[in-house]
Amino acid sequence: MASRDYLVRQFEEMGLFLAGLLRRILKMKEENQQEDMEAVVREELFQELKLDVEQFVMLDNESFLALVKTHFTSEDQLEKLADILKVLGEDIDHSFTVTKANYLRKSLFLFRHLQESSTAFSYERRVRILELQEILLRKGLLEG
Repeated sequence: MASRDYLVRQFEEMGLFLAGLLRRILKMKEENQQEDMEAVVREELFQELKLDVEQFVMLDNESFLALVKTHFTSEDQLEKLADILKVLGEDIDHSFTVTKANYLRKSLFLFRHLQESSTAFSYERRVRILELQEILLRKGLLEG
């Protein structure tokens, strides 16, 4: 029973970590601190999980999904990660980088994966998918 309680606590802590990180970068976005947002996410994910966000968004989709699923075990956690990646890439119109394009592509990939694998349809997730598709299409970055 103690090991189950530990796992539940770890699961809850990861959800809180991601929610806090998302809130922090959304606040930074409102304050036009885009460059700082990327540094914060990079530092926090590396410090908490030893993950380099710029490296794992460069992986092919299968490797990317396998890696993130080892650290983020619930739909909610994966969705928060997809939201974080979306926020990081959204200013691609103002400053294009390959990394920002990959943030958007991986965010779209995660949202699509969640929409297809979830037992419940999410309208909010569908809206995010359409937004990401529109941004990527406008930039000529949408893959089949």
